[in-house]
Amino acid sequence: MRNNTLTRRTLLRKLFLNSNNNLQTDPLFQKYSRKVFNGRRTYAKKEKLEEKSNSELERVNPVTSGLNEYTGTWTDRQAIHLLKRTGFGFKKTDLDIISNLSMNQAVDLVLNIDYSIPLPPINNYELDEPDENNLPYGEDWTTNPFVDNNTGDNTDRERMKSLKAWMTNLAMSQDVTIREKMVLFWYHFIPVDFNFIKASSNEHISGNTARVCYLYIKNLRDFSGGNFKSLIRSIATQPAMMYYLNNQANTKTAPDENFAREIMELFTLGKGSNSQYSQPDVIEAAKVLTGWRVQNLNTPNPTTEFVPNKHDESNKQFSPFFNNTTIANNGAQELDDFIDMIFSKSEVVSQYICRRLYRFFVYYDIDSYIETNVIEPLAQHFVANNWEILPVLEKLFKSQHFYDMANRGVYIKSPLDLFIGFIRTLNINTTVSDTNNYNAQYYVWQRLDNLLDDMEQSMGSIPNVAGWQAFYQNPSFHEYWINSNTIQKRFAYISYIFYGITFTHNDLTTKIKADTLAFAQQFSNTICSDPNLLVDECVKYLLPIDLSTEQKNNIKIQNLLTGQATDYYWTQAWNNYMQDPTNETYKLAVTTRLNGLFLTIIQLAEFQLM
Repeated sequence: MRNNTLTRRTLLRKLFLNSNNNLQTDPLFQKYSRKVFNGRRTYAKKEKLEEKSNSELERVNPVTSGLNEYTGTWTDRQAIHLLKRTGFGFKKTDLDIISNLSMNQAVDLVLNIDYSIPLPPINNYELDEPDENNLPYGEDWTTNPFVDNNTGDNTDRERMKSLKAWMTNLAMSQDVTIREKMVLFWYHFIPVDFNFIKASSNEHISGNTARVCYLYIKNLRDFSGGNFKSLIRSIATQPAMMYYLNNQANTKTAPDENFAREIMELFTLGKGSNSQYSQPDVIEAAKVLTGWRVQNLNTPNPTTEFVPNKHDESNKQFSPFFNNTTIANNGAQELDDFIDMIFSKSEVVSQYICRRLYRFFVYYDIDSYIETNVIEPLAQHFVANNWEILPVLEKLFKSQHFYDMANRGVYIKSPLDLFIGFIRTLNINTTVSDTNNYNAQYYVWQRLDNLLDDMEQSMGSIPNVAGWQAFYQNPSFHEYWINSNTIQKRFAYISYIFYGITFTHNDLTTKIKADTLAFAQQFSNTICSDPNLLVDECVKYLLPIDLSTEQKNNIKIQNLLTGQATDYYWTQAWNNYMQDPTNETYKLAVTTRLNGLFLTIIQLAEFQLM
């Protein structure tokens, strides 16, 4: 962890200790954040809580829920939990749709991925850095290669920025389905780092890195809800992966073990006790993978082809873990034989992938009960469905375990969940006023990605081949998002968006700002005019769990009642505004209080959780 001067536990305790906030003491954060890897805990019953001092801060019952279908109540709370875990935040329109469905129908809708291809990134950079290929402003650059090894480097750097901005916008403009979250899952699980590939000395790469990386992300989008085994086969020859893990240089005279090791250790089998492949297996796998080369990189459609004279023609003998399998010399077919051999270890592969899915979508704590009652049956379901990912997600998202209160309000948000989720939930507009001003539009998206980068999660930027530590690194897992480098920025950047960030580029000024009045007016007038109902509704949308009546009352008095004792002070102010919305005095009276209400809520530690 970078620039760390405090323990993570101390940092978590210091979340949002704002001297201007009357809600500094935040016992619910202590209740809902599970900071020690010591097993699951859920609520005590009310009568038991009363028997113990401080017991309101404890979870005392072990988690016993499993994969049986959830049959509990289906309210906004359960629907919001589903939306937050399967997308980056949610919009009220999303909630309106799925809360009117049954739980089964809601999950089916979330998993009904639209595989249509979004419009590709374009030349938005012409006004800052003229395209070295003379590609016109506003045109798709993804099929526009640089032919000469010595040209295109500057333009390629601009295209890389364009690609990252494009990806940021796709996350912000996602639909109600899980597609964008699955793209992130696959990207962190089987990653490539854009800048690492850019630094490669391979022929033609200096002008074509952005195009190669675009194809990689497009491939993940195409497989976002597809077949895992087919995805692995596709990834094995993706040009970006060929460069990232150096299989491009893997040859019979000098076998390179990099991709051979990672395809087993990180992408399929894992490093658990039941994954017992050996170093000799890595050596043999590297021989299997010799001979594949990226071709036609300087054409519109680069491909990876098998080059026989680069391939090791010996028979490859694997260990007892792989049942002493021999992969005979068979040219290009050996890659498929190798992947078939890996997936023949179906129990190991399926359990490993299900653990990774669980830690991404549910929580990091996998104790013996979770392993037996969630991971193992989920893995069996995975194999039974021939490595299709959607049936696994369906079973998980329809389960009692997924909606268990022990799994709600306990997961520290990633920067994307925190930042992009806030933008989406508050309906913050990120579209410039002139839709033909591509230069200004991409600049806005690029700057937002820069803020994500400051919080240590940026599009196309990965710390290493294992992905972001928060999703895999024992024992801290998601606590890795919180360190002395990121903690202030997580709070500051949300505040910046709340108060407004102004971006000016290409003679166009765009202000990215939360409109709390517009947000509140999404609700009925009955809710908006009653300060108790309004606080309830805002807490429901912005926090993963409810607050105590006392704490909500304090929030109401502090903000909507401006310290007064009766609800009338808010109700009258709201009614005045509704009767004459053009009156700036009336409007200021409600917007000032609403801004205080929202700022107070987002400064609670629970806002950092989902």
